[in-house]
Amino acid sequence: MRKWILFAALSLVLLPVPSLAQKKLSVKHICTIDRRYPNDGDCWKDIYFQFHSQNQQPYGDFHGVSVADLRTGKTLGWIDLGFNPNFHNSSITFVGEKAAKKDRFPLLYASENYAPNSYYKVMVYRVSEPWALSVEQLIVLPSPDSLGILYPHAVPDGPYLWIEGYSADKKETVFLRFDRPAFEAGTVVRLAGEPSRRFSIPRKKVTDQSWCIRKGKFYQVVGVRLEAWLRIVDAETGVLEQEFLLQDYGLPYEPEAVFFRGNRLCAAFSTEGRAEIYELRLR
Repeated sequence: MRKWILFAALSLVLLPVPSLAQKKLSVKHICTIDRRYPNDGDCWKDIYFQFHSQNQQPYGDFHGVSVADLRTGKTLGWIDLGFNPNFHNSSITFVGEKAAKKDRFPLLYASENYAPNSYYKVMVYRVSEPWALSVEQLIVLPSPDSLGILYPHAVPDGPYLWIEGYSADKKETVFLRFDRPAFEAGTVVRLAGEPSRRFSIPRKKVTDQSWCIRKGKFYQVVGVRLEAWLRIVDAETGVLEQEFLLQDYGLPYEPEAVFFRGNRLCAAFSTEGRAEIYELRLR
């Protein structure tokens, strides 16, 4: 009897410990936006705002926003944002808050992170029709040196503003959480104080492209045409939960944007002269 009990106990010890189930990824093409140099973007319901810019001279004057209907793939308009040679967006995010109750769209946070000799900022835009963006608030981020990271860019999450960037030695991706400044039209706000949370995950040796947050999870796309990844990070625990090599799913493009269309995860990819929009289905 004792031998049987000992055998049963050893069998239980030697059983493999179940791990979190790896979700499966499938992809579905949604539409094509036929305009060059896509950066990040986000949608409100089915209307998608794709930011474009060429951040290298002599093309620094090329930037603006394509507005497209994801139900039909039809481009609805173009918003010219004017000259800015340091312009580059790596996180575009709608929030639930509106500048005015009558507005169709909520505020749009656009983080500009390509400014090696300037300050990093978040433009809080109000969307109007027939398609225009006006800056309602400017949030100045802390200097990269003070944060200990390179190329910081930010996304709002309820009362918080999360900042992501490379560690100084580029071995980690760092996430920092600050209180989001209250919205007040016409103001310039400098983000100050210490982050209430800070954690990091090992960094891929490729470029961070875009990220968003939904229900306590970060969704991040990194990489270029030959090696690009979708990474899912738990914002509460700081754990990298899953990652997918996108070339394994027939996506030989450079990822530029990741966003949610309702409850569906989507991404925009840069191809030759256009943006290809895909739904990334996780099951």
